[in-house]
Amino acid sequence: MDVRSLELPLRAFGVEPGHARVELGALSQADRLRRAGAMLGIGLAISIIAIPIPLVHLVLVPGGVVLGLLFGLMRLNQREVFRRVEGSCPVCDTRQTFTVMGTFRLPKKLFCASCHRELSLESTS
Repeated sequence: MDVRSLELPLRAFGVEPGHARVELGALSQADRLRRAGAMLGIGLAISIIAIPIPLVHLVLVPGGVVLGLLFGLMRLNQREVFRRVEGSCPVCDTRQTFTVMGTFRLPKKLFCASCHRELSLESTS
């Protein structure tokens, strides 16, 4: 997985924007296939475990297969994912590492751990 860094504005309502350093992980085709296969495997494992359970297996077996396929397809389409976001809250000026997961898509809502305000990570253009 290749990692690249960006400097993006971190905005909050009513104050001047701050800056955040964002590390992104660029996923190769092999990485995406591995992650998608893991989700499909989890869905199939849930389905296999639910087979002997009466009544529950009517919903959980097909549900596990369908959810495994859906989540696998979602992961197959992820080209870049957030690895780390560091910056200072523009409201309280606390330096912190924000908890961010998922596909790299902007704008992204973040929350300050100190003042609990909602922040928005936005593109530069």
